[in-house]
Amino acid sequence: MMFADHISMLPEFLLLCGMFVLLLAARFRQNTTPKTYFTVSKIAVAAALLGTVVFYNQSFMPGWLINDSYTTLFKTLIYIAALASFYLGCKWFLNKNRSSLSFYLTALFSLLLLTLAVSAQNLLVLSACLTAAFVLNACFIRLHPFDEVSRPVLRRYLWGCLAVVLLLAASLLLFRRLGIPYDYAGACTYLEHLHRPGGLHYLAAVLLIVSLLYMLGIAPFHFWYADVLGGSVLPAGTYLTFIPPLAYLAVLVNLLSNVFFPLYGQLRLFLTGCAALSVILGAVGANSETNLRKLFAYVALFNLGIVLMCFSELNDNGLLSGFVCLLVWLLAQFGVYTVFYAFKRKGDYLTETADLAGLAEVRPYIAAAMLIFMVSLLGTPPMLGFLGKLSAINYLIIEGSYAFIGLILAALLLLAYAFLNVIKTIYFDARGGNTFDRADKGVYICLMVNLILVLISILNPRYLMHDAENILSTIL
Repeated sequence: MMFADHISMLPEFLLLCGMFVLLLAARFRQNTTPKTYFTVSKIAVAAALLGTVVFYNQSFMPGWLINDSYTTLFKTLIYIAALASFYLGCKWFLNKNRSSLSFYLTALFSLLLLTLAVSAQNLLVLSACLTAAFVLNACFIRLHPFDEVSRPVLRRYLWGCLAVVLLLAASLLLFRRLGIPYDYAGACTYLEHLHRPGGLHYLAAVLLIVSLLYMLGIAPFHFWYADVLGGSVLPAGTYLTFIPPLAYLAVLVNLLSNVFFPLYGQLRLFLTGCAALSVILGAVGANSETNLRKLFAYVALFNLGIVLMCFSELNDNGLLSGFVCLLVWLLAQFGVYTVFYAFKRKGDYLTETADLAGLAEVRPYIAAAMLIFMVSLLGTPPMLGFLGKLSAINYLIIEGSYAFIGLILAALLLLAYAFLNVIKTIYFDARGGNTFDRADKGVYICLMVNLILVLISILNPRYLMHDAENILSTIL
């Protein structure tokens, strides 16, 4: 049994091995290409995924790190999303004829830190992993050629990193001053036995929660989010959009359920307020952008707000509805990012809405895929997004949260207007002299797989609305 507990760290060890092999390949192998680094990273992540599933209930140090069905679920999603983003990222680096070593090395290190944070059962381990992972994101931003990097964006992000460090440090110091244990179980037991929690107890919890909301880009701590996703190179933007939020959400729900639950009656109002504000600002922000990546960063903010709204009640129905909504959003948003890799003109990737004028005339299949994924993100039937929004709204009806339902529907109308501007440009604006490069066949493969999954869920929604929920109910 002891051997099994030790070998449960195999996924993290495999990621470290992947980083080491990348460095060896860069040092000793001649004529390395982006495919070389992608192959090494792909094998490391796939092996880590397999190890995570096999040793899903084994833990090396239960007081510090734990593996169970919950952590395995989120780690599996993280690894699958990483494999998909690595594959598309390789296409970008090949097209640009640039080395991908820094990207894959940073991504593997980030995956290592994020998966450790998901498994963490101690606030010291959690804070160390989250801080390192968030600071590491600056390396993704620096993948952009320095003469094209928005220095204010990078500077703002680094100031944000400092803010996260200070928030986490202040929270840990308050825990120590109040005599609260750092391990999750001990902290929860301590808070449960308090006759009347004081203001400092709530402050310690709020500081830790705010640091997570900041890293997630949840309003009102979202001011860095769209600029970073829009200002990063496409592979980095893809990674940052999907992988870190999955880890942060897993950590947030874990903390609220297993550490701060005795204080949650007062914390819930704060979280629901942040969720509602994210829904509003996500829809409004999308209408203010002409940069496609920033526009869909606000779409991500809108959807994360809905997910947080479902999670905020911390009951079984809310967690299930939020997770279904999260899965549907991931699928549709990843479809949009896949289409981004097909937006090329003379080898340059297009970022502005106006650059897509006449796309439907030249690349009708790419234009149709973009249309399908945008309609899905709006939650319009019969698209898959409708099932996600339906799950969330059905839960809110059960809870009697009619104000939130009205807020979501109003925000969807605003979001529809932003999408209509994109659709108008693609389908109805004059092409003029615009030309569009042929998309890589790998992009078409990803789109086909995504659309097949969407089609299966549309034709038989029972898979998502019943079977998947039954499986998730045994995990969450």
